[in-house]
Amino acid sequence: MTMHESTRMMVDHLTGALAARGVAVERFDLTTVDIGELAMSLVDAATVVIGTPTVLTGPHPLAAYAAFLANALKPKAKWATVIGSYGWAGKAVEKLAEMLPNLKVELLGPVLCKGMPRDDDYAALDVLAGAIAAKHAGLASR
Repeated sequence: MTMHESTRMMVDHLTGALAARGVAVERFDLTTVDIGELAMSLVDAATVVIGTPTVLTGPHPLAAYAAFLANALKPKAKWATVIGSYGWAGKAVEKLAEMLPNLKVELLGPVLCKGMPRDDDYAALDVLAGAIAAKHAGLASR
């Protein structure tokens, strides 16, 4: 298994956990995404989650590109977070946060795992899904 596969497993789990909590999810595979579709979804997103493996201590270049796009578009998002995996050093969260100065969002706790996700990593993703669902429920009551 690779860091890409482990990150995909985390994204699969989080996507399912969010859907189970009634949160609408638009998922994009950054290796094949239509940038126009991604841009349109970013503009209206309440929460932005970037899933990325760590490459040479930073985010994957396609995740960095998505962050650059989000920063340029200045979406109305209220929350953002990062999930992913790393092999030896995980600085992807810090580097992505530096790339998003135009987003006025609350950063939710990231979920990063070393190697393949384990039970505690999946549990952390469930906690994150619950936090996102609670934030979105607060939007609906306004």
